[in-house]
Amino acid sequence: MKSTLLLFFFFTVLLGLFSCRVQHSPPELTKLSAPQALVNQSITLTGYQFGTDPTVTFGMAASAVTAPIGSHDETTIQLVVPRVLPGKTQIRVQTKEGTSDPLPFTVLQPAPIVTAVTPANGLQGTEVAITGDYLNQIKRIRFDNIDAVVKDSSAQKITIVIPANVPRGPQALVVETLAGIVVTKFVVAGTPQITSVGPLKTKPGAELVIQGKNLTDGIVSINGLATDKNLTTIKDTEIRTTIPATATTGLVTVKVFDVLVATSTDTVKIFQPPFITHLVAQDGIAGDKLLVEGRNLSEVSTISIGTIPVTFRLLSDTQIEAIVPALPSSGQVSVTASGIGGNTTATDPFFFYVAPSNLVLSPARQFPGRPLTISGKNLYRITGVTISGISVPITSRNEGFDLLVGIPATAVSGPVTVTSRAGTASAPLVIILKAVVSDIVPLKARPGDLVVIQGNFLLNAQIFFTGSATAAVDGGKNEDTERWVLVPADAQTGPLKVVNSTNDATTTASFTILRVVANADFTPKSGKVGDDVVLTGLNLSSVQEIRFGNGASVAAKFVLEGATIRVTVPTGATTGQICLTNEAGTTCTSANFTVTK
Repeated sequence: MKSTLLLFFFFTVLLGLFSCRVQHSPPELTKLSAPQALVNQSITLTGYQFGTDPTVTFGMAASAVTAPIGSHDETTIQLVVPRVLPGKTQIRVQTKEGTSDPLPFTVLQPAPIVTAVTPANGLQGTEVAITGDYLNQIKRIRFDNIDAVVKDSSAQKITIVIPANVPRGPQALVVETLAGIVVTKFVVAGTPQITSVGPLKTKPGAELVIQGKNLTDGIVSINGLATDKNLTTIKDTEIRTTIPATATTGLVTVKVFDVLVATSTDTVKIFQPPFITHLVAQDGIAGDKLLVEGRNLSEVSTISIGTIPVTFRLLSDTQIEAIVPALPSSGQVSVTASGIGGNTTATDPFFFYVAPSNLVLSPARQFPGRPLTISGKNLYRITGVTISGISVPITSRNEGFDLLVGIPATAVSGPVTVTSRAGTASAPLVIILKAVVSDIVPLKARPGDLVVIQGNFLLNAQIFFTGSATAAVDGGKNEDTERWVLVPADAQTGPLKVVNSTNDATTTASFTILRVVANADFTPKSGKVGDDVVLTGLNLSSVQEIRFGNGASVAAKFVLEGATIRVTVPTGATTGQICLTNEAGTTCTSANFTVTK
Protein backbone atom coordinates (compact mmCIF):
# COMPACT_ATOMS: atom_id res chain seq x y z
CA MET A 1 0.00 0.00 0.00
CA LYS A 2 2.82 2.38 0.94
CA SER A 3 4.65 1.58 -2.32
CA THR A 4 1.55 2.33 -4.32
CA LEU A 5 1.17 5.75 -2.77
CA LEU A 6 4.82 6.53 -3.51
CA LEU A 7 4.37 5.54 -7.13
CA PHE A 8 1.28 7.79 -7.58
CA PHE A 9 3.14 10.71 -6.00
CA PHE A 10 6.13 10.24 -8.28
CA PHE A 11 3.86 10.15 -11.38
CA THR A 12 2.10 13.33 -10.35
CA VAL A 13 5.39 15.15 -9.93
CA LEU A 14 6.55 14.01 -13.36
CA LEU A 15 3.29 15.17 -14.98
CA GLY A 16 3.57 18.56 -13.41
CA LEU A 17 7.13 18.94 -14.52
CA PHE A 18 6.15 17.94 -18.06
CA SER A 19 3.26 20.41 -18.12
CA CYS A 20 5.45 23.24 -17.05
CA ARG A 21 7.95 22.45 -19.78
CA VAL A 22 5.30 22.57 -22.66
CA GLN A 23 3.55 25.61 -21.41
CA HIS A 24 6.72 27.67 -21.49
CA SER A 25 8.18 26.44 -24.86
CA PRO A 26 7.94 28.94 -27.85
CA PRO A 27 7.20 27.69 -31.40
CA GLU A 28 10.02 26.60 -33.60
CA LEU A 29 9.97 27.34 -37.41
CA THR A 30 12.23 24.93 -39.14
CA LYS A 31 11.29 24.91 -42.84
CA LEU A 32 9.38 26.69 -45.65
CA SER A 33 7.85 24.80 -48.59
CA ALA A 34 9.40 27.37 -50.95
CA PRO A 35 11.99 30.09 -50.43
CA GLN A 36 9.91 32.54 -52.51
CA ALA A 37 6.35 32.93 -53.74
CA LEU A 38 3.91 35.40 -55.24
CA VAL A 39 1.50 37.41 -53.16
CA ASN A 40 -1.65 35.34 -52.59
CA GLN A 41 0.22 32.13 -53.38
CA SER A 42 -0.03 29.26 -50.82
CA ILE A 43 3.00 28.00 -48.91
CA THR A 44 3.49 25.52 -46.04
CA LEU A 45 5.43 26.18 -42.84
CA THR A 46 6.96 23.26 -40.90
CA GLY A 47 8.16 23.27 -37.24
CA TYR A 48 7.13 22.49 -33.68
CA GLN A 49 4.83 23.69 -30.95
CA PHE A 50 2.57 25.77 -33.26
CA GLY A 51 -0.19 25.38 -30.67
CA THR A 52 -3.90 25.96 -31.25
CA ASP A 53 -3.90 29.60 -32.40
CA PRO A 54 -0.68 30.51 -34.16
CA THR A 55 -0.08 33.83 -36.00
CA VAL A 56 2.30 34.17 -38.94
CA THR A 57 3.81 37.53 -39.87
CA PHE A 58 5.81 38.75 -42.87
CA GLY A 59 8.19 41.63 -42.34
CA MET A 60 9.81 43.37 -39.41
CA ALA A 61 8.33 44.90 -36.27
CA ALA A 62 5.68 47.56 -36.88
CA SER A 63 5.69 46.96 -40.66
CA ALA A 64 4.96 43.25 -40.28
CA VAL A 65 1.87 41.95 -42.05
CA THR A 66 -0.18 39.05 -40.75
CA ALA A 67 -0.75 36.28 -43.25
CA PRO A 68 -4.12 34.54 -43.58
CA ILE A 69 -3.88 30.92 -42.38
CA GLY A 70 -5.80 28.24 -44.20
CA SER A 71 -5.12 25.31 -41.83
CA HIS A 72 -2.61 24.30 -39.11
CA ASP A 73 -1.62 21.74 -36.50
CA GLU A 74 1.27 21.39 -34.02
CA THR A 75 3.86 20.97 -36.76
CA THR A 76 2.50 22.54 -39.99
CA ILE A 77 0.79 25.72 -41.08
CA GLN A 78 -0.71 26.35 -44.54
CA LEU A 79 -1.15 30.02 -45.47
CA VAL A 80 -1.38 32.57 -48.31
CA VAL A 81 1.40 35.07 -48.88
CA PRO A 82 -0.07 38.37 -47.74
CA ARG A 83 0.05 41.64 -49.69
CA VAL A 84 3.49 43.00 -48.75
CA LEU A 85 6.11 44.86 -50.65
CA PRO A 86 7.95 42.59 -53.04
CA GLY A 87 11.50 41.60 -52.14
CA LYS A 88 13.33 39.90 -49.27
CA THR A 89 11.48 39.61 -45.96
CA GLN A 90 11.23 37.36 -42.87
CA ILE A 91 8.55 34.95 -41.73
CA ARG A 92 7.83 34.35 -38.03
CA VAL A 93 5.34 32.21 -36.10
CA GLN A 94 3.87 33.59 -32.91
CA THR A 95 1.89 31.79 -30.19
CA LYS A 96 1.05 32.70 -26.62
CA GLU A 97 4.24 30.87 -25.65
CA GLY A 98 6.43 33.14 -27.68
CA THR A 99 7.80 33.89 -31.19
CA SER A 100 9.87 31.63 -33.40
CA ASP A 101 13.13 32.57 -34.92
CA PRO A 102 12.58 34.00 -38.48
CA LEU A 103 13.25 32.28 -41.75
CA PRO A 104 14.17 34.33 -44.81
CA PHE A 105 11.59 34.56 -47.63
CA THR A 106 11.36 36.45 -50.91
CA VAL A 107 7.96 37.95 -51.89
CA LEU A 108 7.55 38.00 -55.64
CA GLN A 109 5.54 40.78 -57.42
CA PRO A 110 2.54 39.41 -59.49
CA ALA A 111 1.91 40.63 -62.98
CA PRO A 112 -0.11 43.87 -63.05
CA ILE A 113 -3.90 43.65 -63.02
CA VAL A 114 -6.04 46.32 -64.67
CA THR A 115 -9.65 46.33 -63.56
CA ALA A 116 -10.78 49.60 -65.14
CA VAL A 117 -9.64 52.37 -67.45
CA THR A 118 -11.58 55.59 -66.95
CA PRO A 119 -12.55 56.94 -69.33
CA ALA A 120 -12.32 54.11 -71.84
CA ASN A 121 -11.80 56.64 -74.59
CA GLY A 122 -10.62 60.20 -74.94
CA LEU A 123 -8.88 62.67 -77.16
CA GLN A 124 -5.21 63.62 -76.96
CA GLY A 125 -4.49 65.50 -73.70
CA THR A 126 -7.19 63.66 -71.77
CA GLU A 127 -6.32 62.36 -68.28
CA VAL A 128 -6.92 58.63 -67.93
CA ALA A 129 -7.10 56.71 -64.62
CA ILE A 130 -5.93 53.09 -64.67
CA THR A 131 -7.13 51.16 -61.65
CA GLY A 132 -6.35 47.59 -60.63
CA ASP A 133 -3.62 45.94 -58.61
CA TYR A 134 0.09 45.31 -58.62
CA LEU A 135 0.57 48.50 -60.56
CA ASN A 136 3.78 49.40 -58.79
CA GLN A 137 7.27 48.67 -60.12
CA ILE A 138 6.25 50.38 -63.37
CA LYS A 139 8.65 50.14 -66.24
CA ARG A 140 6.57 51.77 -68.99
CA ILE A 141 3.01 52.79 -69.92
CA ARG A 142 2.35 53.32 -73.60
CA PHE A 143 -0.27 53.61 -76.35
CA ASP A 144 1.05 51.05 -78.77
CA ASN A 145 4.63 52.34 -79.01
CA ILE A 146 4.04 55.90 -77.83
CA ASP A 147 4.76 56.48 -74.16
CA ALA A 148 2.08 58.03 -72.03
CA VAL A 149 2.74 60.83 -69.57
CA VAL A 150 2.42 59.45 -66.00
CA LYS A 151 1.10 62.02 -63.54
CA ASP A 152 0.96 59.85 -60.41
CA SER A 153 0.80 56.20 -59.51
CA SER A 154 0.22 53.66 -56.76
CA ALA A 155 -0.19 49.93 -56.60
CA GLN A 156 -3.92 50.30 -57.27
CA LYS A 157 -4.11 53.40 -59.50
CA ILE A 158 -2.10 55.20 -62.15
CA THR A 159 -3.05 58.52 -63.73
CA ILE A 160 -1.71 59.22 -67.20
CA VAL A 161 -2.20 61.81 -69.95
CA ILE A 162 -2.82 60.79 -73.60
CA PRO A 163 0.11 62.12 -75.65
CA ALA A 164 -0.60 64.62 -78.42
CA ASN A 165 1.05 62.42 -81.05
CA VAL A 166 -1.17 59.36 -80.49
CA PRO A 167 -3.26 58.83 -83.60
CA ARG A 168 -7.07 58.67 -83.40
CA GLY A 169 -8.62 55.27 -83.22
CA PRO A 170 -8.36 52.05 -81.22
CA GLN A 171 -5.06 51.70 -79.41
CA ALA A 172 -3.43 49.06 -77.22
CA LEU A 173 -2.91 50.57 -73.75
CA VAL A 174 0.10 48.68 -72.37
CA VAL A 175 0.99 48.69 -68.65
CA GLU A 176 4.43 47.17 -68.14
CA THR A 177 5.89 46.45 -64.65
CA LEU A 178 8.85 44.46 -63.50
CA ALA A 179 6.47 41.57 -62.93
CA GLY A 180 4.83 41.55 -66.32
CA ILE A 181 2.70 43.29 -68.93
CA VAL A 182 -1.04 43.84 -69.18
CA VAL A 183 -2.74 45.15 -72.33
CA THR A 184 -6.18 46.76 -72.49
CA LYS A 185 -8.12 48.41 -75.32
CA PHE A 186 -8.42 52.14 -75.48
CA VAL A 187 -9.97 54.37 -78.14
CA VAL A 188 -8.33 57.68 -78.78
CA ALA A 189 -11.47 59.60 -79.68
CA GLY A 190 -14.11 61.71 -77.99
CA THR A 191 -17.37 60.08 -76.99
CA PRO A 192 -19.81 60.76 -79.84
CA GLN A 193 -23.02 62.57 -78.96
CA ILE A 194 -26.13 63.14 -81.06
CA THR A 195 -27.98 66.34 -80.23
CA SER A 196 -30.51 66.22 -83.08
CA VAL A 197 -31.51 64.33 -86.19
CA GLY A 198 -33.74 65.53 -88.95
CA PRO A 199 -36.08 65.28 -90.57
CA LEU A 200 -37.93 62.96 -88.18
CA LYS A 201 -40.35 61.93 -90.92
CA THR A 202 -38.72 61.08 -94.20
CA LYS A 203 -38.34 58.52 -96.97
CA PRO A 204 -35.66 56.32 -98.52
CA GLY A 205 -33.27 58.28 -100.70
CA ALA A 206 -33.73 61.49 -98.71
CA GLU A 207 -30.93 63.22 -96.85
CA LEU A 208 -30.65 62.75 -93.09
CA VAL A 209 -28.75 65.37 -91.07
CA ILE A 210 -27.21 64.40 -87.72
CA GLN A 211 -25.98 67.14 -85.40
CA GLY A 212 -23.72 66.50 -82.39
CA LYS A 213 -20.07 66.32 -81.48
CA ASN A 214 -17.16 63.89 -81.74
CA LEU A 215 -18.76 62.44 -84.86
CA THR A 216 -15.54 62.16 -86.88
CA ASP A 217 -14.96 58.64 -88.28
CA GLY A 218 -18.56 57.73 -87.39
CA ILE A 219 -20.63 55.13 -89.19
CA VAL A 220 -24.37 55.91 -89.30
CA SER A 221 -27.04 53.27 -88.83
CA ILE A 222 -30.82 53.70 -88.92
CA ASN A 223 -32.63 51.05 -86.92
CA GLY A 224 -29.53 48.87 -87.27
CA LEU A 225 -29.06 49.38 -91.02
CA ALA A 226 -25.81 51.12 -91.95
CA THR A 227 -25.94 53.89 -94.53
CA ASP A 228 -23.71 54.03 -97.59
CA LYS A 229 -20.33 55.57 -96.75
CA ASN A 230 -20.05 56.82 -100.31
CA LEU A 231 -23.21 58.87 -99.80
CA THR A 232 -22.13 60.24 -96.41
CA THR A 233 -20.21 63.39 -95.53
CA ILE A 234 -18.79 63.62 -92.02
CA LYS A 235 -17.72 66.52 -89.88
CA ASP A 236 -16.99 66.41 -86.19
CA THR A 237 -20.27 68.19 -85.43
CA GLU A 238 -22.40 67.11 -88.38
CA ILE A 239 -23.02 64.08 -90.55
CA ARG A 240 -25.09 64.14 -93.73
CA THR A 241 -26.10 60.80 -95.18
CA THR A 242 -28.64 59.29 -97.55
CA ILE A 243 -31.37 57.04 -96.20
CA PRO A 244 -31.07 53.52 -97.72
CA ALA A 245 -33.89 52.10 -99.79
CA THR A 246 -34.55 49.32 -97.27
CA ALA A 247 -34.35 51.51 -94.16
CA THR A 248 -37.06 51.14 -91.53
CA THR A 249 -38.29 53.32 -88.71
CA GLY A 250 -36.02 53.43 -85.67
CA LEU A 251 -33.32 55.22 -83.73
CA VAL A 252 -30.19 56.62 -85.35
CA THR A 253 -26.79 55.49 -84.11
CA VAL A 254 -23.31 56.78 -84.87
CA LYS A 255 -20.59 54.24 -84.17
CA VAL A 256 -17.05 55.57 -84.01
CA PHE A 257 -14.23 53.08 -84.56
CA ASP A 258 -16.81 50.31 -84.11
CA VAL A 259 -16.63 50.86 -80.35
CA LEU A 260 -18.05 54.21 -79.36
CA VAL A 261 -21.76 54.52 -79.99
CA ALA A 262 -24.11 57.50 -79.82
CA THR A 263 -27.85 56.91 -80.12
CA SER A 264 -30.47 59.50 -80.93
CA THR A 265 -33.27 60.17 -78.48
CA ASP A 266 -35.70 60.79 -81.32
CA THR A 267 -37.03 58.10 -83.62
CA VAL A 268 -36.73 58.71 -87.33
CA LYS A 269 -39.84 57.48 -89.08
CA ILE A 270 -39.04 56.07 -92.51
CA PHE A 271 -41.97 55.98 -94.86
CA GLN A 272 -41.63 53.74 -97.86
CA PRO A 273 -43.20 55.06 -101.08
CA PRO A 274 -46.95 54.46 -101.15
CA PHE A 275 -48.19 52.10 -103.84
CA ILE A 276 -51.74 51.70 -105.14
CA THR A 277 -52.34 48.10 -106.12
CA HIS A 278 -56.05 48.15 -106.83
CA LEU A 279 -59.16 50.32 -107.09
CA VAL A 280 -62.20 48.44 -105.82
CA ALA A 281 -64.47 50.37 -108.23
CA GLN A 282 -63.64 51.06 -111.87
CA ASP A 283 -66.05 53.97 -112.27
CA GLY A 284 -68.01 56.40 -110.16
CA ILE A 285 -69.87 59.66 -109.77
CA ALA A 286 -69.54 62.65 -107.48
CA GLY A 287 -70.02 61.65 -103.84
CA ASP A 288 -69.12 57.98 -104.30
CA LYS A 289 -66.83 56.35 -101.74
CA LEU A 290 -63.90 54.85 -103.63
CA LEU A 291 -61.89 52.19 -101.81
CA VAL A 292 -58.20 52.45 -102.71
CA GLU A 293 -56.06 49.43 -101.85
CA GLY A 294 -52.27 49.27 -101.73
CA ARG A 295 -49.39 49.35 -99.30
CA ASN A 296 -47.50 51.96 -97.29
CA LEU A 297 -50.63 54.13 -97.21
CA SER A 298 -50.54 55.10 -93.54
CA GLU A 299 -48.79 58.43 -94.12
CA VAL A 300 -50.54 59.45 -97.32
CA SER A 301 -51.39 63.14 -97.02
CA THR A 302 -53.15 63.75 -100.34
CA ILE A 303 -55.46 61.70 -102.56
CA SER A 304 -56.31 63.23 -105.93
CA ILE A 305 -58.89 62.07 -108.45
CA GLY A 306 -58.13 63.75 -111.72
CA THR A 307 -56.47 66.99 -110.73
CA ILE A 308 -58.64 67.61 -107.67
CA PRO A 309 -57.47 66.73 -104.11
CA VAL A 310 -60.29 64.88 -102.40
CA THR A 311 -61.49 64.13 -98.90
CA PHE A 312 -60.33 60.70 -97.72
CA ARG A 313 -60.25 58.48 -94.67
CA LEU A 314 -57.35 56.19 -93.74
CA LEU A 315 -58.67 52.73 -92.94
CA SER A 316 -55.33 50.96 -92.59
CA ASP A 317 -51.85 50.88 -94.04
CA THR A 318 -53.37 49.03 -97.01
CA GLN A 319 -56.74 50.77 -97.49
CA ILE A 320 -58.00 54.33 -97.99
CA GLU A 321 -61.58 55.45 -98.55
CA ALA A 322 -61.71 58.47 -100.88
CA ILE A 323 -64.72 60.61 -101.80
CA VAL A 324 -65.13 61.10 -105.56
CA PRO A 325 -65.34 64.88 -106.30
CA ALA A 326 -67.61 66.68 -108.74
CA LEU A 327 -65.51 66.84 -111.89
CA PRO A 328 -66.53 69.08 -114.79
CA SER A 329 -66.97 66.34 -117.37
CA SER A 330 -67.07 62.62 -117.94
CA GLY A 331 -63.88 60.76 -118.74
CA GLN A 332 -61.15 58.48 -117.51
CA VAL A 333 -59.14 60.09 -114.71
CA SER A 334 -56.08 59.14 -112.68
CA VAL A 335 -56.14 58.32 -108.97
CA THR A 336 -52.96 59.39 -107.18
CA ALA A 337 -51.71 59.25 -103.60
CA SER A 338 -48.97 61.46 -102.17
CA GLY A 339 -47.19 61.42 -98.84
CA ILE A 340 -43.85 61.74 -97.12
CA GLY A 341 -42.69 58.56 -98.85
CA GLY A 342 -43.47 59.81 -102.35
CA ASN A 343 -46.22 59.58 -104.95
CA THR A 344 -48.10 56.74 -106.62
CA THR A 345 -50.70 56.55 -109.38
CA ALA A 346 -53.15 53.69 -109.76
CA THR A 347 -52.67 51.61 -112.87
CA ASP A 348 -56.34 50.60 -112.73
CA PRO A 349 -58.57 52.76 -114.95
CA PHE A 350 -61.15 54.90 -113.17
CA PHE A 351 -63.98 56.44 -115.16
CA PHE A 352 -65.86 59.45 -113.84
CA TYR A 353 -69.19 60.35 -115.38
CA VAL A 354 -71.84 63.03 -115.02
CA ALA A 355 -75.59 62.94 -115.66
CA PRO A 356 -76.76 62.42 -119.26
CA SER A 357 -77.89 65.51 -121.17
CA ASN A 358 -78.84 66.95 -124.58
CA LEU A 359 -80.91 63.95 -125.63
CA VAL A 360 -81.79 63.63 -129.32
CA LEU A 361 -84.33 61.00 -130.45
CA SER A 362 -84.06 59.49 -133.89
CA PRO A 363 -86.68 59.53 -135.16
CA ALA A 364 -88.46 61.98 -132.89
CA ARG A 365 -91.74 60.53 -134.24
CA GLN A 366 -91.99 56.79 -134.33
CA PHE A 367 -94.51 53.99 -134.42
CA PRO A 368 -95.15 51.56 -131.55
CA GLY A 369 -92.99 48.45 -131.78
CA ARG A 370 -90.34 50.21 -133.81
CA PRO A 371 -86.67 50.86 -132.76
CA LEU A 372 -85.61 54.21 -131.38
CA THR A 373 -82.08 55.60 -131.26
CA ILE A 374 -81.30 57.85 -128.31
CA SER A 375 -78.18 59.98 -128.63
CA GLY A 376 -76.80 62.81 -126.52
CA LYS A 377 -74.01 63.70 -124.11
CA ASN A 378 -72.64 61.60 -121.22
CA LEU A 379 -74.65 58.50 -122.00
CA TYR A 380 -72.30 56.48 -119.78
CA ARG A 381 -73.30 53.62 -117.49
CA ILE A 382 -76.98 54.07 -118.37
CA THR A 383 -79.03 51.91 -116.04
CA GLY A 384 -82.56 52.51 -117.31
CA VAL A 385 -84.69 53.90 -120.14
CA THR A 386 -88.43 54.65 -119.98
CA ILE A 387 -90.80 55.66 -122.77
CA SER A 388 -93.93 57.45 -121.54
CA GLY A 389 -93.30 55.86 -118.16
CA ILE A 390 -92.77 52.32 -119.49
CA SER A 391 -89.39 50.77 -118.77
CA VAL A 392 -87.74 49.38 -121.89
CA PRO A 393 -84.61 47.27 -122.34
CA ILE A 394 -81.49 48.63 -124.02
CA THR A 395 -80.92 46.62 -127.18
CA SER A 396 -77.42 47.92 -127.84
CA ARG A 397 -75.26 50.85 -126.86
CA ASN A 398 -72.33 52.89 -128.06
CA GLU A 399 -71.07 53.78 -124.60
CA GLY A 400 -71.31 57.46 -123.96
CA PHE A 401 -72.89 58.38 -127.28
CA ASP A 402 -76.10 56.53 -128.13
CA LEU A 403 -78.51 53.77 -127.16
CA LEU A 404 -80.89 51.62 -129.15
CA VAL A 405 -84.24 50.68 -127.62
CA GLY A 406 -87.56 49.33 -128.81
CA ILE A 407 -90.84 51.25 -128.43
CA PRO A 408 -93.50 49.21 -126.59
CA ALA A 409 -96.71 48.48 -128.45
CA THR A 410 -98.64 50.20 -125.69
CA ALA A 411 -96.48 53.33 -125.64
CA VAL A 412 -98.03 56.72 -126.11
CA SER A 413 -96.52 60.09 -126.84
CA GLY A 414 -94.53 61.43 -123.92
CA PRO A 415 -91.02 61.80 -122.50
CA VAL A 416 -88.17 59.38 -123.13
CA THR A 417 -86.12 59.36 -119.94
CA VAL A 418 -82.56 58.06 -119.68
CA THR A 419 -81.12 57.33 -116.21
CA SER A 420 -77.65 56.69 -114.79
CA ARG A 421 -76.47 56.86 -111.19
CA ALA A 422 -75.36 60.41 -111.95
CA GLY A 423 -78.84 61.64 -112.94
CA THR A 424 -81.48 61.67 -115.68
CA ALA A 425 -82.29 63.42 -118.95
CA SER A 426 -85.49 63.50 -121.02
CA ALA A 427 -86.69 64.35 -124.52
CA PRO A 428 -90.23 64.28 -125.97
CA LEU A 429 -91.22 61.45 -128.29
CA VAL A 430 -94.28 61.39 -130.51
CA ILE A 431 -95.76 57.93 -130.92
CA ILE A 432 -97.46 57.97 -134.31
CA LEU A 433 -100.96 56.45 -134.34
CA LYS A 434 -103.77 56.48 -136.90
CA ALA A 435 -104.80 60.04 -137.71
CA VAL A 436 -107.60 61.50 -135.62
CA VAL A 437 -109.91 64.22 -137.07
CA SER A 438 -111.92 66.13 -134.52
CA ASP A 439 -113.14 69.04 -136.64
CA ILE A 440 -113.22 70.45 -140.20
CA VAL A 441 -113.66 74.18 -140.65
CA PRO A 442 -115.60 74.92 -142.76
CA LEU A 443 -117.57 71.82 -143.80
CA LYS A 444 -118.46 73.50 -147.08
CA ALA A 445 -116.04 75.20 -149.44
CA ARG A 446 -115.29 75.97 -153.02
CA PRO A 447 -112.36 74.50 -154.91
CA GLY A 448 -109.24 76.47 -154.01
CA ASP A 449 -110.62 77.51 -150.63
CA LEU A 450 -108.60 76.94 -147.40
CA VAL A 451 -109.93 74.18 -145.14
CA VAL A 452 -108.68 73.69 -141.56
CA ILE A 453 -108.56 70.11 -140.26
CA GLN A 454 -108.04 69.64 -136.51
CA GLY A 455 -107.24 66.48 -134.55
CA ASN A 456 -104.03 64.52 -133.89
CA PHE A 457 -101.25 62.75 -135.77
CA LEU A 458 -101.95 64.99 -138.78
CA LEU A 459 -98.32 65.96 -139.43
CA ASN A 460 -97.45 65.22 -143.07
CA ALA A 461 -100.71 63.35 -143.45
CA GLN A 462 -102.23 63.20 -146.94
CA ILE A 463 -105.74 64.67 -147.23
CA PHE A 464 -107.91 63.25 -149.99
CA PHE A 465 -111.22 64.93 -150.96
CA THR A 466 -113.97 62.78 -152.48
CA GLY A 467 -113.57 62.64 -156.21
CA SER A 468 -110.00 63.93 -156.16
CA ALA A 469 -107.30 61.67 -157.50
CA THR A 470 -104.47 63.42 -155.62
CA ALA A 471 -103.95 64.66 -152.10
CA ALA A 472 -104.93 68.20 -151.36
CA VAL A 473 -102.24 70.86 -151.59
CA ASP A 474 -100.80 72.13 -148.28
CA GLY A 475 -102.40 75.36 -147.17
CA GLY A 476 -99.63 76.66 -144.88
CA LYS A 477 -99.86 74.75 -141.60
CA ASN A 478 -98.64 71.20 -141.13
CA GLU A 479 -98.76 70.05 -137.51
CA ASP A 480 -99.91 67.02 -135.62
CA THR A 481 -102.95 68.80 -134.24
CA GLU A 482 -103.83 71.01 -137.20
CA ARG A 483 -103.54 70.86 -140.99
CA TRP A 484 -104.40 73.50 -143.56
CA VAL A 485 -105.22 72.35 -147.14
CA LEU A 486 -106.72 73.83 -150.30
CA VAL A 487 -109.84 72.24 -151.80
CA PRO A 488 -108.80 70.55 -155.05
CA ALA A 489 -110.47 71.63 -158.26
CA ASP A 490 -111.83 68.14 -158.86
CA ALA A 491 -113.13 67.62 -155.31
CA GLN A 492 -116.66 66.43 -154.91
CA THR A 493 -119.01 66.54 -151.97
CA GLY A 494 -118.37 63.62 -149.67
CA PRO A 495 -116.16 62.51 -146.79
CA LEU A 496 -112.41 63.28 -146.63
CA LYS A 497 -109.84 60.52 -146.31
CA VAL A 498 -106.81 61.29 -144.04
CA VAL A 499 -103.77 59.02 -144.35
CA ASN A 500 -100.63 59.58 -142.13
CA SER A 501 -97.40 57.60 -141.97
CA THR A 502 -99.21 54.66 -140.37
CA ASN A 503 -100.90 54.19 -143.80
CA ASP A 504 -104.15 53.72 -141.94
CA ALA A 505 -106.93 55.87 -143.46
CA THR A 506 -109.27 57.97 -141.37
CA THR A 507 -112.60 58.91 -143.00
CA THR A 508 -114.29 62.08 -141.91
CA ALA A 509 -117.88 63.28 -142.01
CA SER A 510 -119.18 64.44 -145.40
CA PHE A 511 -117.66 67.61 -146.79
CA THR A 512 -119.65 69.76 -149.19
CA ILE A 513 -117.99 71.14 -152.28
CA LEU A 514 -119.45 74.46 -153.35
CA ARG A 515 -119.34 75.37 -157.06
CA VAL A 516 -121.04 78.32 -158.84
CA VAL A 517 -123.52 77.63 -161.67
CA ALA A 518 -121.74 77.34 -165.00
CA ASN A 519 -122.87 77.41 -168.66
CA ALA A 520 -126.27 78.77 -167.70
CA ASP A 521 -128.82 79.17 -170.54
CA PHE A 522 -132.59 79.32 -170.84
CA THR A 523 -135.56 78.86 -173.17
CA PRO A 524 -137.62 80.63 -174.26
CA LYS A 525 -135.70 83.86 -174.61
CA SER A 526 -138.70 86.03 -173.85
CA GLY A 527 -141.96 85.95 -171.98
CA LYS A 528 -144.36 87.81 -169.80
CA VAL A 529 -144.78 87.76 -166.01
CA GLY A 530 -146.11 84.36 -164.95
CA ASP A 531 -144.61 82.46 -167.89
CA ASP A 532 -142.27 79.48 -167.19
CA VAL A 533 -138.69 79.48 -168.36
CA VAL A 534 -136.47 76.36 -168.45
CA LEU A 535 -132.86 76.89 -167.29
CA THR A 536 -130.00 74.61 -168.20
CA GLY A 537 -126.37 74.50 -167.04
CA LEU A 538 -124.04 72.98 -164.48
CA ASN A 539 -124.46 72.79 -160.69
CA LEU A 540 -128.14 73.73 -160.88
CA SER A 541 -128.99 71.46 -157.95
CA SER A 542 -127.31 73.85 -155.50
CA VAL A 543 -129.23 76.97 -156.72
CA GLN A 544 -130.84 78.83 -153.85
CA GLU A 545 -132.20 81.95 -155.56
CA ILE A 546 -133.06 83.18 -159.10
CA ARG A 547 -133.63 86.78 -160.10
CA PHE A 548 -134.55 88.41 -163.47
CA GLY A 549 -133.33 91.70 -164.88
CA ASN A 550 -131.25 94.01 -162.83
CA GLY A 551 -131.45 91.84 -159.78
CA ALA A 552 -133.79 94.19 -158.01
CA SER A 553 -136.78 92.09 -158.84
CA VAL A 554 -138.47 89.72 -156.51
CA ALA A 555 -136.82 86.34 -156.35
CA ALA A 556 -138.50 84.00 -158.73
CA LYS A 557 -140.15 80.73 -157.83
CA PHE A 558 -138.43 77.70 -159.33
CA VAL A 559 -138.51 73.93 -159.34
CA LEU A 560 -135.54 71.58 -159.96
CA GLU A 561 -136.55 69.11 -162.61
CA GLY A 562 -133.73 66.65 -163.06
CA ALA A 563 -130.85 68.48 -164.66
CA THR A 564 -132.96 71.58 -165.40
CA ILE A 565 -134.80 74.22 -163.46
CA ARG A 566 -138.30 75.48 -164.32
CA VAL A 567 -138.61 79.05 -163.13
CA THR A 568 -141.65 81.41 -163.25
CA VAL A 569 -141.09 84.97 -164.39
CA PRO A 570 -141.82 87.00 -161.26
CA THR A 571 -143.80 90.20 -160.91
CA GLY A 572 -141.60 93.21 -161.51
CA ALA A 573 -139.20 91.33 -163.74
CA THR A 574 -137.41 93.46 -166.33
CA THR A 575 -135.56 92.62 -169.43
CA GLY A 576 -131.97 91.50 -168.63
CA GLN A 577 -129.83 88.59 -167.49
CA ILE A 578 -131.20 85.80 -165.36
CA CYS A 579 -128.92 85.43 -162.28
CA LEU A 580 -128.70 82.16 -160.30
CA THR A 581 -127.27 82.16 -156.74
CA ASN A 582 -126.00 79.26 -154.61
CA GLU A 583 -123.60 79.02 -151.66
CA ALA A 584 -120.70 79.34 -154.02
CA GLY A 585 -121.89 82.66 -155.41
CA THR A 586 -124.04 84.20 -158.18
CA THR A 587 -123.77 83.40 -161.90
CA CYS A 588 -125.77 85.29 -164.56
CA THR A 589 -126.65 84.07 -168.04
CA SER A 590 -124.76 85.52 -170.90
CA ALA A 591 -128.02 86.21 -172.82
CA ASN A 592 -130.78 88.60 -171.78
CA PHE A 593 -134.39 87.51 -171.14
CA THR A 594 -136.92 89.84 -172.68
CA VAL A 595 -139.98 90.54 -170.59
CA THR A 596 -143.07 91.05 -172.81
CA LYS A 597 -146.49 92.41 -171.94
